Order: sequence, then C-alpha cells, then structure tokens
Amino acid sequence: MSFFDPVRMLQCPSCNETIDASSQQCRFCLAPIDPIAAQAAADVMSKVNQACSDASFLKTAAGAILVAFVLRFVPFVSGLGNVAFLVLLMAVPAMAIRWWVKFLGIETNEADFRRAKKTVAAIGIPVSIILATLLTLFAVGIGSVLGER
Repeated sequence: MSFFDPVRMLQCPSCNETIDASSQQCRFCLAPIDPIAAQAAADVMSKVNQACSDASFLKTAAGAILVAFVLRFVPFVSGLGNVAFLVLLMAVPAMAIRWWVKFLGIETNEADFRRAKKTVAAIGIPVSIILATLLTLFAVGIGSVLGER
C-alpha cells in the first residue's frame, strides 16, 4: 500500500464503529475481522459513499437550475442564464438516470443511502417531467410553425 492509496473503511460487524478494512481486529471492541468479509464490506461502503456524493452533487445541480432560471431575467447575464438553464435542464435528468443505473444494485440498509435514493427520485423525476414538457411544447411549436408554411 502506497502513500497515495485511499484508506478503505468499513463498519465493524460487532460494534458498528468505522474501522480500517486492513485491520485484524476492531480497535474499539477488539472483535476479530475476517479479511475477505472486510474487503467486501469496504467495497460496499465505498460505493455507498460515492452514491451519496453523487446524489449531493445532483441536488446542487438542481438548485443551480433555479439560479440559472433567475439569471435569464437579469440584464447583461441573461444569455449565460439561458445557456446554463438549458444545459442543466438536460444534465440533471441524465445524471439521475446514470445514478440509478450505477447504484441501484447496492444491497445495504444504510440510512444515508436510503436518503440519497429519495433525493435522486425527488429531483430526477420532476426535472425530467419539466424537460419532457418543454421539449413537447417546443416540438409542437416547431410543428405548428412548419405546418403554417
């Protein structure tokens, strides 16, 4: 293990304290740690941490949609607000779909992971509906313009 390798962590199966996956025993309760089970638990914990981080980023991006929408009405930055609004409106549903594909198969009872799932659902579904509505309105508008010719 080099200096740059991340420390892999897991919860002790006996006392639920967070410990290093390379430990032979828990430093809190002194329970022995099975190295194979420890690596598997560390893998799950790493995926859960990444899922929570990605869900937090998605929440931030969804908040940025509102900021971009407001910027659309501010002189001198309205063009930036328009571009940011459209990009984020397409990126957030894509990030939500990516999250579900990447992390849905994780088997864990962690409260943070359940909260991350709820966050992604609460953000991804409404933003996807808004995007679909806007795209439909745009397509109908284009169709009616082309039909008038």
